[in-house]
Amino acid sequence: MRRLLAATAALLVTLALPASAAGTGGIEVSPYPGVVDGKQVTAFHVSAPGETAWTLRNTTAEARTGRLYAAAARPDGQGGWTIGDAGSSPYLDFPERDVTLAPHQVQVSSFRVRGDLERPAHAALVVEVRNGSVVARAATLVYLQPAGGSGLPALPVGLAVLVLLAAGAALLAARRRPAAPVG
Repeated sequence: MRRLLAATAALLVTLALPASAAGTGGIEVSPYPGVVDGKQVTAFHVSAPGETAWTLRNTTAEARTGRLYAAAARPDGQGGWTIGDAGSSPYLDFPERDVTLAPHQVQVSSFRVRGDLERPAHAALVVEVRNGSVVARAATLVYLQPAGGSGLPALPVGLAVLVLLAAGAALLAARRRPAAPVG
């Protein structure tokens, strides 16, 4: 019973903390800048093709080594994500590499999104840290949008906006007309 209470308390404390970067073994990967409009950013939102910056950070007082790579990402249908193996993303130009960071070292770098997208897609930047025979990995999601678009069809959305503007203008005009004298 004590273990259940301790696990529940730890979960509640974790849920109450602000979101942070994806990381494991003292190495975090996050979008750069990490705060946009006063809010912590925990995933990439990128138009394709394009280039975006990211931060790699050692959160410990010791040197840390990890493996970085791009991977495919897809929703698992249960509110989570399935992350593929190294090099499985067809969208990200991000060569697999090992990196060693000094204590508290921060590196800023970038990755490129390949090709033109016809519809929104997903990928992930992954960090793996080995501790003996145990390999832990964490992924930061990359939400990819076609260039210049929100993923919504432009013509229907544009027409809907025009209809709403015309209706709003008609309502304003009706409110501003002086009342007819009663005779």
